[in-house]
Amino acid sequence: MKLIRRLLRPVKVSASSEPAPPAPGEASPAGATRTLHLPAQGAAAPERQRRRLTVIGMVFAAGFLVAAGRAVEVSMTGAGPEAAARTAEVAARRAMLVDRDGEILAATLDFHTVFADPHYVWDAREVVEQLSTVLPDLDQERLLRRLQSDTRYVSIAESVSPRTRQAIHMLGLPGVFFQSEPGRVYPKQRAAAHVLGYVGADNQGLAGAELAFDAELAEGAAPVVLSIDLTAQHRVESVLRRRMAEHQAAGASAVLMRVGTGEIIAMASLPDFDPNLWADAQPSGPGATHPHFNQASRGVYELGSVFKPLALAAGLQSGRVRLEDVFDASQPVRIGGHTIGDYRGENRPLTARETILFSSNIASARMADQITPEVLADFYRSLRLFDAAPIELSESGAPQLPQRWGRIQTMTASYGHGFAVSPLALAAAYGALANGGVYVPPTLRPVAPGESVAGDPVMSPQVAAQVLGVMRETVVRSQTGSADIPGLAVAGKTGTAERAVRGGYADDDRFNTFVGVFPFDDPQYVLTVSLDRPRPTAETHGFATAGWTAMPAAGEIMEQLAGVLNLDRREVDPQARISNVAAMFAPRARAVMPAEEPVQLPTAAGEQP
Repeated sequence: MKLIRRLLRPVKVSASSEPAPPAPGEASPAGATRTLHLPAQGAAAPERQRRRLTVIGMVFAAGFLVAAGRAVEVSMTGAGPEAAARTAEVAARRAMLVDRDGEILAATLDFHTVFADPHYVWDAREVVEQLSTVLPDLDQERLLRRLQSDTRYVSIAESVSPRTRQAIHMLGLPGVFFQSEPGRVYPKQRAAAHVLGYVGADNQGLAGAELAFDAELAEGAAPVVLSIDLTAQHRVESVLRRRMAEHQAAGASAVLMRVGTGEIIAMASLPDFDPNLWADAQPSGPGATHPHFNQASRGVYELGSVFKPLALAAGLQSGRVRLEDVFDASQPVRIGGHTIGDYRGENRPLTARETILFSSNIASARMADQITPEVLADFYRSLRLFDAAPIELSESGAPQLPQRWGRIQTMTASYGHGFAVSPLALAAAYGALANGGVYVPPTLRPVAPGESVAGDPVMSPQVAAQVLGVMRETVVRSQTGSADIPGLAVAGKTGTAERAVRGGYADDDRFNTFVGVFPFDDPQYVLTVSLDRPRPTAETHGFATAGWTAMPAAGEIMEQLAGVLNLDRREVDPQARISNVAAMFAPRARAVMPAEEPVQLPTAAGEQP
């Protein structure tokens, strides 16, 4: 400031002692002898004055630039003087999640926050009155008290619409500002909630695909495309939700996987939640499944008789079992203080093929004993059943394995007791059966048409075809026939497992599963459907097993998916897979098969199964 005052001091005027002579021929008027002099004398005086004026101009120009820049900043960001320090640097906008057809599943939009800095508010009461005309639910008394306080930041409204923001802006209230922050929205609400997951307050993925592909999404580049088909997902969820309510089940799940690529076309878990309001989701009551829990991929369960076809495949692949081999199922198996029995058993010797058709635990245990523990364990391991399903999701549950894998564990594992896996892991294992014996990991990434996916051969195509043939006959001859959809040639197996508790298994606490491959002669899809603790109904004649609950639900889902998946209905050609299976499809009367019922392995006192 001293410099500026010095530059602006007044100019001094002095009289000249030597008046300039008049121009030739011109007379000098009286008093014309006074001359203007700067305080500095000499030839440099005019140049110094110009420099002073230049400095003055630069100082004023800099001041105007600072003021103008600040005005632009406020108008562009809507931030007050103190709010600017609180505003974090905005990262790249999070990319969208879309389904395989480009349907938007998750996107990032701007959410507007209205706030005030009381330091700049001229009339707090007027501000409150004006804001209430746009925000009718505003707590006027509370806002007035806060605007009259010493704080520099007062929140007025959050997540307002662009229209509301514009209306407030048009009020022209001093001290009222706007701050825009990106937020994640899920326009399909509950659809594929467990697949999509959700993000936290900082827009970082916390679950599902949002977490699995967090780094890619955070880059904000092209949308991340998932293998999910939104239409198929909707059909699966609709049927599952209705069947769950019908049977008053505690939970339900389904996985639809494409054979050969491992693409997850649909994955559902109930109860579910709205990712837009994920923090509000709570269990429905004590002991109820939490809506955030993905039963399809994270939950691990003893799945029961759906393991019998896999045990048969292990025996056929090892050469230790043939379809014609006979196993005595006339008496229960007693081993190590335990008894393995059948529900409504045939009480006679059964072939390996009949072991699957009649779902005999006794024959399956004897078959597994013939396979040997090492061979069966190695086969299950090749199907990734001893590991969490290898999918991108972090919510992939690790199996619960017995502490030792001995003779009795081999017997019970052949019919799905004694160890627990996820429905997703089961679907991938059946994918190997459907894929000519080649295991392909499940994935949420779409695979381009015609693109081949490398897999691991775990059995021969002939073995896979034989097992699928037996599964096809199982569906055709089932008691309910609810999965035998005309033209789809479904091959499948039910599994009813009682829930394991300390000291044995809980009565009337079932986990029911159906796994299907369709069409069996040209496999394209694997579907698993599970119901947790379903209750019997009048329509099921008092039964609550998989053949009466999970199997009909799967049949309805496949019926609805036929058009969505562009499946051509056909008559089954028994020669399409392998000649060894053809004899199974000769014309015959429909046999009435017993309803699948679990037979738990009683645990002797002080012993572990």
